Amino acid sequence: MKRIGIIGAGAWGTALALVARRAGLDVVIQAREANVVDAINETQDNKIFLPGVALDKGIRATASIADAIEGDEGTADALLLTVPAQFLRAAMGELADS
Repeated sequence: MKRIGIIGAGAWGTALALVARRAGLDVVIQAREANVVDAINETQDNKIFLPGVALDKGIRATASIADAIEGDEGTADALLLTVPAQFLRAAMGELADS
């Protein structure tokens, strides 16, 4: 496995992204919030959902579920869904559309 996509950039998704990156995987994490995407990409942090934890520069964030699955880095070998239960139906609908 070389690339992992993570849907949901809350505390759980961000922590899993960090673990996957430390294991040597290419990581693309999807967030609905533009400020979270920008913070992860520009300052390597997620102060909204996981404050005080420095992220690896190799973690790339996107607002697009489709990009988390298949982007410039290729197709994800695994996809983790880390969205809260109340948002799972909407995320699955967006995933089906991508």
